[in-house]
Amino acid sequence: MSEAIVRDYSFTVRLSAEERAQLGALAAQWGLDKSATVRRALQMAPAGGQPLPAVGCFVPLHVEDVSFPVRLSGKAANGG
Repeated sequence: MSEAIVRDYSFTVRLSAEERAQLGALAAQWGLDKSATVRRALQMAPAGGQPLPAVGCFVPLHVEDVSFPVRLSGKAANGG
């Protein structure tokens, strides 16, 4: 069993109606409550210019039904 995470800090943020709807949609998409959604978004935010992962699933914007796996090889752009 993993150790319990102690959360002893909270903050309040005011959202516009549009931002509130976006948070609700993201929470529904991830199957999380709004607090957990904000935590996950913070964890996903790039810190210090993290490199792209070597393996992942990249999805084109505005196309709900299309996704394709991409594996980065780390080779130079000229193939060398």
